[in-house]
Amino acid sequence: MSKQMQFELWQECNSKCKFCYLGKENCHTPDELKLQSLQNAIDKISDLSIYSEYDTLSYLGGEFFQGQLNTPEIKSKFMELITEANNLLNNNIVKDLWLNASLLIGNQDDLYEAINLINDKTKLWVLTSYDTIGRFHTSKMLDTWKYHMNKLHNDYPEVKLNTTSILTGDFIEKYLNDEFDIEDFKAKYHTNLFLKTTVKPGHLSHLTKQEINDKIGNFFPKQEKFQEFLFTYYSREGEDEYHKLFSNDLRADEVRKNFNDENKRNIKFIRDKNTLEETIDCIDEHIDNLPCGHSSIYQSYVDSDDCSICDKQQILDII
Repeated sequence: MSKQMQFELWQECNSKCKFCYLGKENCHTPDELKLQSLQNAIDKISDLSIYSEYDTLSYLGGEFFQGQLNTPEIKSKFMELITEANNLLNNNIVKDLWLNASLLIGNQDDLYEAINLINDKTKLWVLTSYDTIGRFHTSKMLDTWKYHMNKLHNDYPEVKLNTTSILTGDFIEKYLNDEFDIEDFKAKYHTNLFLKTTVKPGHLSHLTKQEINDKIGNFFPKQEKFQEFLFTYYSREGEDEYHKLFSNDLRADEVRKNFNDENKRNIKFIRDKNTLEETIDCIDEHIDNLPCGHSSIYQSYVDSDDCSICDKQQILDII
């Protein structure tokens, strides 16, 4: 199984999703911190010793391509990072590069410039997101996302696309009511689809899940409705797709996180795909693991503190 090292270069993003996990951390990142993050990433991926363990690289914002490469120095350093990854791909040192992009503004020239730096585009993934609530604030934002998804496929048919959607209460209702067809969506936008569970928005972490739902809509699902979704999903999509649901096997093994704090830079975050435990190497940050061993982020329900990973396994046992 391939192992992925992901670089969360900064936390600046202007998409303003209602459920953003960054919360108050989602703010302007000073130019000097952006340059520092980029150089740290270049230094890390230039260390060939890491490729005895990792074979996939991933670059994650915040956001890169909605005005965040806002000076010639930052843009040049970012493209240097892309070029270094291209060299690693050309020499078969890494097999894939994942590049995250929201696609919510019309001008995505920086994204297309980055794509053009990759020689073998069959090794490039562009990762984006689609949600039924909370992401597209206007019809124009949704139309812009659709436009760029089609442009990516038409202009770069070799590039692989992956879309992440959150299993909100709203998404689950639409799926169960046949208002959202997964195979139709994948075919229409030429994309894979990764479904993940809800996480408390950072700026609303002081509220209960019900209070968050009251504020932003049907975000956290009820446990019974989620379990109905799991049964239905298995029946419609099949066992292989069921196993992929919010699976850590499809997420980065190691993340290098950069907070908007000079003392919290290049912090190592590890997902253990055998135990499903998650750890972070920072005294000021911590991850709570449940008695079952899974991260507390999988307490996904508005009406229960049960673990959604455990529910997924229990339903598989029943089936």
